[in-house]
Amino acid sequence: MGQIDYLNGGSELADLVRRIRALEFSSNQNNMAIGRSGLRVHSGGVITIENGGLVVTGSATISGELIADGIITMTGTFTATGDVNLNGPVDIAGNTTITGDVTSAGHFTQTGPTDLNGTTTVAGDTTVTGDFTVNGPMKTTGTLSVEGVTTLKNDLNVTTGGKITAGNVTIDPDAFDGALQFGGGRVIYDTGSSLILSNGSSSAMISITGTQVILEAGSADIHVVNNTIGLNGDLEVTGDTYLNLPTTGTAANVYYDSGTGKLFYKP
Repeated sequence: MGQIDYLNGGSELADLVRRIRALEFSSNQNNMAIGRSGLRVHSGGVITIENGGLVVTGSATISGELIADGIITMTGTFTATGDVNLNGPVDIAGNTTITGDVTSAGHFTQTGPTDLNGTTTVAGDTTVTGDFTVNGPMKTTGTLSVEGVTTLKNDLNVTTGGKITAGNVTIDPDAFDGALQFGGGRVIYDTGSSLILSNGSSSAMISITGTQVILEAGSADIHVVNNTIGLNGDLEVTGDTYLNLPTTGTAANVYYDSGTGKLFYKP
């Protein structure tokens, strides 16, 4: 025969009331645990944390969008394999290592020391308002314009194919063995054995070779060799020019024509 549960019994009814009251007034989600099945929020549901925090000791996977309006503090490694967009100010107080390409489309300001150990390409305009020091070789393949005062404290080497131009004066190391060219065709150049001063298209020139100086104009020339002066051509005295010729007791063999102002040799 089965047992009859008599609900009017005082002990059982009181215990049931006590249990219902405990469930009614208890915070049944405090210190709760979720096992392997996990917690699913769907159909537009939201988890709201007020005046509390979220602690994740494992991993958190977000396949949608993570929006943070407050401060994000990270003490570990931050790895991003996709695009990272930083639209506001960014302060980096620690060491920063970048192994990939960096593109900056805005204004870039560097107030501290900058070390560039690799190849550097500057395609736009560059302005340096302070001292610019280059300790190693510097090569400029384009046009270099220096508009301020320039001081050169060491050698200036111009190799084959280069020239130095100052107004109408040009130093050309490839012309002859080096030449200094002036406007109008006048030139001073080195033949390797003589230094020539030429008036360009005319036949007037001065040549210095060893101990000899030659002054040429047309078919006439004057040679100065050591202590001897040689004349090839007519000697003419014009204007108030006077010839201070030494005197001798022997018969004269130089004749001066006062009409033409020329000296003639009389054998």
